[in-house]
Amino acid sequence: MTGTAAHIVRTLLLSLITLVGVSVLIFLMLRVLPGDPARVLAGLNASEEQVARLRDQLGLDDSLLSQYGSFLTGVLQGDLGQSARTSRPVAAEIAVRLPATLILAVVATVIGSIVGVTAGVVAAVRRNSVVDHAISSVAMMGVSMPVYWLGLLLILLFAVTLGWLPAAGSGEPLSIVLPAVTLAAFSTALISRMTRASMLEVLGQDYIRTAQAKGAAPTTVIVKHGLRNAFIPVLTVISLQFGALLGGAVLTETVFGWPGIGRLLVDSIGARDFAVVQGIVLVYAAAFILLNVVVDVLYVVVDPRIRY
Repeated sequence: MTGTAAHIVRTLLLSLITLVGVSVLIFLMLRVLPGDPARVLAGLNASEEQVARLRDQLGLDDSLLSQYGSFLTGVLQGDLGQSARTSRPVAAEIAVRLPATLILAVVATVIGSIVGVTAGVVAAVRRNSVVDHAISSVAMMGVSMPVYWLGLLLILLFAVTLGWLPAAGSGEPLSIVLPAVTLAAFSTALISRMTRASMLEVLGQDYIRTAQAKGAAPTTVIVKHGLRNAFIPVLTVISLQFGALLGGAVLTETVFGWPGIGRLLVDSIGARDFAVVQGIVLVYAAAFILLNVVVDVLYVVVDPRIRY
């Protein structure tokens, strides 16, 4: 087994421990929240007998150890439980909503990567110029601006005032534009700052001056010799941001009424639907861990000198 393969196997084994830790944390956090889930689900007009019967059906009267054991046994068998709100399997609820969240996160990541890397390279090449200062100022605004506030501003401008784009939902192809741009704003700014810093470091190296002295075209020097060697830290930021976008989609999906698992998570927390909340958090954790494994492999592809 090669060093990279051994590293991936070791990472996956450690990931299982991480997933168990995440499942314990989310299980205990949901149980200490105030309020009675059975009362919330049964409604204010339900009798005490109906609430007690619902508590028994959900297993809420069992000990915490027994409840967690049942949950973990189900997960190992591929069963994330049943939604107390809709009576449907949690896996089916997530499977219906997950594609919408993945599409939104992928589109936002593509926007953030293309715009962020391009802006970072331009700012590094034109260091201390007006263009550099303008890009840096916009990037600072992108990092500082809350997602929900930016989303509301975009709705007011492009949907309410100009009427160019839908304000919410996913019924039209253009419906993804506003939530994707909103979600990509922070990532674009962060990737831009990281690309600029990495490029400035690389452009000061001797091999860059050697390439310039040999008469290499400016584009070749910047892209082939500069960006390629500066891309490792940028790739790390992009991968981390993709994982963050999956989690950050909770706010964006709520603002724009996007039918993804972020909005499902918010609705399930409000309804005290423990099984759905636990399932979604586990999916988020598993996706983030898998993403890190993929990035470890990409490091070797981008820079063959890296060995694990």
